[in-house]
Amino acid sequence: MRAAATIEYNDNVVVNDPRISRGGNSDDVLASPSLDLSIVLPRATGSTYLAGSVGYRFYRKYTSLNRENISLTGGADQRLASCLVHGDIGYQRRISDLSTLFALDAPNSFNNVEESRRYSADVGCGGPYGLRPALAYSRTEVRNSQAVRKYADANTDTFTAQLGLQSPSLGTISVFGRYANSIYTHRQSAPGAPGRDGLKSYAVGVQLERNVSSRLNFRGSANYSKVDPRLPGTRGFSGLGFDLSAVYNADLFNVQIAGSRAAQPSAIYFVSYEIMTILSGTIAHDIGARTRVSLTASKTWRDYTSSALFAGAPISGNDNVLSLGANASYNATQRLRFNLGAGYDERTSSIRLFKYHAKRISLTTSLAL
Repeated sequence: MRAAATIEYNDNVVVNDPRISRGGNSDDVLASPSLDLSIVLPRATGSTYLAGSVGYRFYRKYTSLNRENISLTGGADQRLASCLVHGDIGYQRRISDLSTLFALDAPNSFNNVEESRRYSADVGCGGPYGLRPALAYSRTEVRNSQAVRKYADANTDTFTAQLGLQSPSLGTISVFGRYANSIYTHRQSAPGAPGRDGLKSYAVGVQLERNVSSRLNFRGSANYSKVDPRLPGTRGFSGLGFDLSAVYNADLFNVQIAGSRAAQPSAIYFVSYEIMTILSGTIAHDIGARTRVSLTASKTWRDYTSSALFAGAPISGNDNVLSLGANASYNATQRLRFNLGAGYDERTSSIRLFKYHAKRISLTTSLAL
């Protein structure tokens, strides 16, 4: 458990949205105290845990953006014979992402608080070798505090079945199938099309988990995905999806890469769904026993699709976000840690979303309790 406090300067906290700035300067100073949790209670046949952060974010000028910032996950593992049963609950509450504000949203839409709840359970069976079947279910519920943002409220249920083969030479290779059903719970019906907006998505693919050596750990999957929109006049999708991560530990540095591509509900005004692709990488180096420096880069592409029945909604479009960052951390003592960070974000868009670029610098102090 750690108590932390962050001071950050951002030269464009309003992401170029004139409804927030109202003609004022776009920069501001933020203060963010938080309590970071990482609690594990082991048992003879499993464990119980709680992880995440509870905090608040204060703005010096744009005080209307002051909000709580909560992200918690709690769960338990239980071993039954050769099977491991896992369940968890996740909760997030924060001001909604300002970059999701559409140009046609109401003037006070930026005061919205987004709440997300996630429930999941899975069971996997098998020993250190041979076949390893698994089943999983998850449900995600997104709710927004303002009536003008209720169009983004959504429920998503996901079912996954997987059959893996554990091998000393290959690692674990699996085939899987996934079905997801998303419904916007408060979005108005499109003219001439009864029923709620949403999507059904299907995916079949293969996954590999392998420790190539003591230095390289790899986990990745590739799948064929198909999206079936609920509303007429909405273009479907079929194509490649993927989810990968790799960690390489060299003598002088550590490298992490990650990437994913999948369909998901959208928080953008009347967009039926989005295909989101993310690529990211981090390289870190230890300077002595107490100091660590790192560089990060990520690029996010979102392709949006909506029904032609919604007047004023973007029928199709995209936006791209580039993020660059640098961090230096120093462990002054076993309990006291300092972190200095700097970053740059840039967003481009082909639809009526605000383009922006922002630079930030922050200092975080944390103390182990």
